[in-house]
Amino acid sequence: MSKLTVMQKVLIASFAIASSVAPALALDYEAKPINWCIQAPVRLVGGLSGAVVNGAFCGPIDDGYHWFLKGTKHVAGKFGDEKGAGQIAAAVPIGGSVGAVLGTGYGVLDGAWHGFKTGWDKPFSRWSYITMEEK
Repeated sequence: MSKLTVMQKVLIASFAIASSVAPALALDYEAKPINWCIQAPVRLVGGLSGAVVNGAFCGPIDDGYHWFLKGTKHVAGKFGDEKGAGQIAAAVPIGGSVGAVLGTGYGVLDGAWHGFKTGWDKPFSRWSYITMEEK
């Protein structure tokens, strides 16, 4: 009697699982819970990878830039004219720097949540790796 190798055991186990799940997938109303269980690991990995990319890169850059502009515009408006060159030049170190720091912190959390949510719905799609919403 020959011993089975590890690869043969894995193939036998995979075939047994696939043959037991295949009939359930043929019936749509019964397949939804099983189909969800099969898709859950892929969706989880897609969501976590989207959260890491968005939370570490895209979210902080996007929100940091926009909050920089909002902070600069706000402080320039408080100086008298939000479109004046002198007011904008004076507002950049005050409002722009604070806006960039706060926007970056917010972008980490917001980008991670957006990446996970979109990555769960559409795993490994381009929309789970950028902060723009799908049109």
